[in-house]
Amino acid sequence: MRRRVVTVLLPRPEPEPAYALYQEVRKDAESRDRGPLGPQALNRMYEVAQRRGRDWCTAVLGHSFPGIDHSTSTDGWTLIVADELRLDPPLPDRVVRQRALQKKAEELRAKQEQERQEREQSRWEAALTAASVEVTVRENTRHTGVGGSLRHATPKTDVVSGRSRKHPADRALCETPGRSNPLHLSDPVNAPANCFRCLGWLGKVRPLDAPAPPTPAERRTLELVKSGVVFTIRPARGGPAIRDTSTRSSAAGGALGRKVDAAVEKLAAKGWVRKDETFSKTQSGHYGDCWRLTEAGTAALEG
Repeated sequence: MRRRVVTVLLPRPEPEPAYALYQEVRKDAESRDRGPLGPQALNRMYEVAQRRGRDWCTAVLGHSFPGIDHSTSTDGWTLIVADELRLDPPLPDRVVRQRALQKKAEELRAKQEQERQEREQSRWEAALTAASVEVTVRENTRHTGVGGSLRHATPKTDVVSGRSRKHPADRALCETPGRSNPLHLSDPVNAPANCFRCLGWLGKVRPLDAPAPPTPAERRTLELVKSGVVFTIRPARGGPAIRDTSTRSSAAGGALGRKVDAAVEKLAAKGWVRKDETFSKTQSGHYGDCWRLTEAGTAALEG
């Protein structure tokens, strides 16, 4: 079944002139409008409308002026008569109210846009502060949303996140490795990135030669070391052991704490913790070598 499109022309609003001579001017225009419209009269209508301007034409006609090409010949003669009389009427009240509402709406949109840009800039600056790599910003040139093109953060060199996920240089941080349909990105632009996924990745990526961040279990052990409760204890029986002295265990009535040898030695291999060279007293009154965070361990814990 074929679709039919019907165009409905809405009636033009009734004139609301704000000057006393309107009826007189209109009557004169209607009398001149009898008979065919010659090119000389039409050119004169164009000339008056262009010279006087759209606002003046609106004030004379009492309704919004759509241009000579979309006006009746009587309206065109009305403009000629008003020009001959050198009238300068005020705009209709309805037009003034509409423009006031339009201006208010535009100011609100401008304010909302300014607030949106400020939020984007604030989020971008916070993300850059937490970043450990240099990035540029590139726009998606294929798709455009209501707020414009989505802007992505792209690293200047290859970077990595997590244990081994790679993020190629000049590609969006949010882009999945090996994506079959890569994003179409522009050259770098001077604007904040507004892709939320890119902003989230920015605090997680690191240079290729940087160590991987601590796992949740490693972070818990680093916290224990930082609190000063991890010691290498040398009991009277058995060999030395690394213990969390804040937690009781089955050894020596539970006073020495639970063993954390493997966890602490793993951190020591990464250079995140080191052992004191002198004995110090534990919370339970025993003596041992206290483990401390290194600068790299502090950075890993705070990263």
